[in-house]
Amino acid sequence: MVDQTTTVLVAPVPAGIDDARALLRDLAEAGSTARAHDAAVRTWAILGELAVAGGMTENDGVVEHDRVGRQAVRLAVDKTLCVGETRSVRAMHQGAIMEGSWGDEARMVADTDEARDLLTGDGDWRPGPGDVILLAAAGPEIVALAGLWRTDHA
Repeated sequence: MVDQTTTVLVAPVPAGIDDARALLRDLAEAGSTARAHDAAVRTWAILGELAVAGGMTENDGVVEHDRVGRQAVRLAVDKTLCVGETRSVRAMHQGAIMEGSWGDEARMVADTDEARDLLTGDGDWRPGPGDVILLAAAGPEIVALAGLWRTDHA
């Protein structure tokens, strides 16, 4: 029997660059483990702007966000959704594109409402049973999306 539980990895708030990098590695590992039982499993990184280390310039923070986007592609994350309209979020999305994400593997939306609409309304962007999802951002809004995959057992 294949496990149909959706696994959601939630970063601590505020999630920083290093948190996101570590959790992306955890996501890739969890996805690999899940695929051993079901090849259809997909991995998802849903990322907002991340906290940066104190003393880091805005430009350095933008570069670090770009690196997070690139890392998602290097780790073969199936879908990367960047949430927000800041320079840093745009850089994260652009990093994923420049690293080789193609087609509809990486998207950027303005806010969590748009993310929720995409994740519930677009079949290609709707995580399914068995998928592994990472939620990470500096603020709590992205983490609130975890409720989309919550299952209450009676």
